[in-house]
Amino acid sequence: MLLASVAILFMSATLVFLYVRTESVDPEIRNSVMLNMRELEKLDAEWDANILRAHTGRASTPLDLSSQLPRMHDLMARLGDTLPLTGDSAAQAAFSQLQEALQGKEQLVAQFARHNPPLRAALLHMPPAVADLKTEISGIEGALAPGRIVVRLDTTLNSLLTETLRYNIAPSPALAARIDEILGDVAAQQIAFSPATIDKMDAVIASCRVILEKRPLENLLEAQIAAAGSDVALDRLEREFERSFDAVLLERQRFRGYLFAYCAVLMVLLAYAGARLRSSYRVIGVVNRRLQAANETLEQRVAERTAELEAQSRQLERLAQHDSLTGLINYRQLTRLLERALARADRRDSVVVLMFIDLDGFKAVNDTWGHAAGDLVLQMVARRVGAKLRAEDALARLGGDEFVILLEDVASESGALRVARLALEEIESITEADGHAVTISASIGIASARGQMGAARGQEALLADADKAMYAAKQAGKGRFVVSPQSQWLGQDLPSGLAPDHAARDNVPGSLPDAAVSSQVGNTAGADPIG
Repeated sequence: MLLASVAILFMSATLVFLYVRTESVDPEIRNSVMLNMRELEKLDAEWDANILRAHTGRASTPLDLSSQLPRMHDLMARLGDTLPLTGDSAAQAAFSQLQEALQGKEQLVAQFARHNPPLRAALLHMPPAVADLKTEISGIEGALAPGRIVVRLDTTLNSLLTETLRYNIAPSPALAARIDEILGDVAAQQIAFSPATIDKMDAVIASCRVILEKRPLENLLEAQIAAAGSDVALDRLEREFERSFDAVLLERQRFRGYLFAYCAVLMVLLAYAGARLRSSYRVIGVVNRRLQAANETLEQRVAERTAELEAQSRQLERLAQHDSLTGLINYRQLTRLLERALARADRRDSVVVLMFIDLDGFKAVNDTWGHAAGDLVLQMVARRVGAKLRAEDALARLGGDEFVILLEDVASESGALRVARLALEEIESITEADGHAVTISASIGIASARGQMGAARGQEALLADADKAMYAAKQAGKGRFVVSPQSQWLGQDLPSGLAPDHAARDNVPGSLPDAAVSSQVGNTAGADPIG
């Protein structure tokens, strides 16, 4: 019976499939697609025309080169929604090509729009400014200055205007050098004129230098915009849509023939199914007996499966709490331990210290020797720093090259600084990874919370304080540790000042007593507080 049901469902699904495949594309959808293509081509042409107007400066007002983009994005989204109707990878490839072309063109036009206004302003300012300056030196200014300088400046301004306009039409390095030489000549003659005239000369020089800078860049952007190939991609997509729709129509006609043949086969199968119906009851009886035998062992299999699931659950719980690369606890487990530590500190009026470690130079190791060497460095950092902590302390990896040390029962700020210094020395002692020489250090931010006040601020505030202190260490030159000003210590009324590690290290003794930090991970949980 089950087999018959599956067969019926399969045949019904096949019948529905063949019927659906005989339905051709709705003519309205096809017309809508082609209209969208025409509008998109028109908008792209208007876009190019606006760029040309902006280049020639023919527009009376500055043009908005992004005005067509919202509508073009809407049309592209509509065309993308109709791609499944084509059932053709070539149309998808053509659409992707058009997307890339328009995106690249949009980025180039954005750059063009940034550079065009100052160039346009300089070109509009240059001719009248030169004419005004020539008029100025022909009047009273010219009478006050030596005649040869006036004549020379007038000739120089004529040459400057001519060469600049030539450069705007066809820029070249030689012409740029010539204009730069003329500008130097104009600047050299300023000494003979009044400050007002000098200001006008400076304005002309500034406009000319804008043209020298912006014209080659704008020409390059225009060439890149033209090479984006949006018009070619539009033509290709239009052809692919036409071809795909025609191919779909031919395919629908072919499937109509398949549908008629399949209907004939179904009639034969229905007759055969009637003859086999009685024998199917015997098959059902056999299946029932097998099911009865299977039920006898079901309870045992369920128990075995339950045990397997419990083992897998324990394994998944460990994976959810630990970093897969280093074996350290992750951020999720760290927050749990930090919450419990703050609760214990509240009850005992003790100090909890958090050290936020960010490796310096780790990116260079990854970029130079590859991720395998970088992963080895992370594992060595975890192993060496973890080996110097007590059993009740915690070392976590937050991701990337960021680690966090959690200390409880810290008796003084100097004890925390000794642990930070020891961690920094262990990190800086790593000089080789996978046979490659490496140089790494760390920036360490230290924050502490004491008793009820620290518990009231919460773990988020403590993490934020350590993070800010770490960034302060980076800004202070890296390879050092910094204590947060919000830190709270036993026997200290004022919060600790923000100080880089080279200042803190001056107060750190050269030896590390057993009470400060344990030298083995396997120490008992009853280790002395860090003091």
